[in-house]
Amino acid sequence: MDALKILIDDKEIAGQKGATILETAKKAGIHIPALCYHRNLLPSGSCRICVVEIEGANRLTGSCHTPVEAGMIIHTNTPRVVSARKATIELLMAGHEGPCVNDWKASQCELHALASELQTGPPRFRMRKPRHLAPEDSNSYIRRDMSKCILCSRCVSVCNDLVNRKVFSTAYRGFRSKIVVDFDSPLNKEICRDCMLCLEYCPTGALTRPGQTTVSQKIQIPESALPEQLPSDKRRCDLLPTLKKAQADYHCVSRDTMTDTARLMNISASDIYGVTTFYSFLSTRPTGANVIRVCKSLPCYLRNSMNILECLEDILGIEPGETTPDGLFTLELTNCIGACDQAPAIMINEEVHGSLTPDKLSAILEGASKTPKSRLATEPKNVGVDSIRPNVNEHFGEGA
Repeated sequence: MDALKILIDDKEIAGQKGATILETAKKAGIHIPALCYHRNLLPSGSCRICVVEIEGANRLTGSCHTPVEAGMIIHTNTPRVVSARKATIELLMAGHEGPCVNDWKASQCELHALASELQTGPPRFRMRKPRHLAPEDSNSYIRRDMSKCILCSRCVSVCNDLVNRKVFSTAYRGFRSKIVVDFDSPLNKEICRDCMLCLEYCPTGALTRPGQTTVSQKIQIPESALPEQLPSDKRRCDLLPTLKKAQADYHCVSRDTMTDTARLMNISASDIYGVTTFYSFLSTRPTGANVIRVCKSLPCYLRNSMNILECLEDILGIEPGETTPDGLFTLELTNCIGACDQAPAIMINEEVHGSLTPDKLSAILEGASKTPKSRLATEPKNVGVDSIRPNVNEHFGEGA
């Protein structure tokens, strides 16, 4: 294999094609701290602790997933890099509960160890609402304390890629992001009894054995011969269109829909739930026939979008997250809808209405109110995959 000449911290190194910056630096004896990365797992680049500075690049680069290229000049310990790592550690510490936050002897917690290595002080960031979740003790083999979870996704990768059990997935978005089981249910899987490998990969003690209160003692796991790219299920690309079809037809993606879709597509229920709760235009509970989404992004906010929201609340008699009694309208706040040049803007179903003033709202709502009522508008109801089978058959054939 041809060697690639690169410079890391002014040291000339012969890198191998396909190798990452992190792997190349490690072989050369150059230490780059990392947290979400593990040698046995495919890199995700989610934590950003392993960032480095590459000359010519306009931003810091995650070294765990970036392959080396000939002529690269890489700096792993510049003031800019160190400052970014410390800020990331502080953000993680601000949202991470557990004894290791205050116990400087808790060296088994990898987050704490990194904070010590980088000499990070107490977090400058204060959380308005602490991320406190009650520990789960329903499983006889694994205890989950999601207050200690830092969303590194190692447990997801271990369960999906190494043991193919597909118990975990990531759901929701933003501050609400969380590692979930099925439909955000407690971990009570019997299949965990003969595995529990996720315990050995969890860096913070969010996953422990029952009765433990600290991070599990790590064991040495041999290098795994992973393929360069894991095989993907060809049906997965049809997941989002199928969920959108259910949302359009029945104004929700019910639990029955998610369960049956998971069975037909051979995807875990937790994965389906993760996708459904991530996309803001999908809903796990019934909405009205017309969903009004008020953009809360900065351009709309600066052009008085909150006044538009207040007018909608007065006209409809509901607040964001609620549906009118006749099932005709649901009101929601949403992130950017791509109409910044028309701020303030709202979206009703798929139609954008921009450059709004309170005087325009009545006519817009009157036009939308002529839409036929949803069959789910007033009475929540589970919708099975039979309801979306025409869309499933379109992708998978009549035998699906």
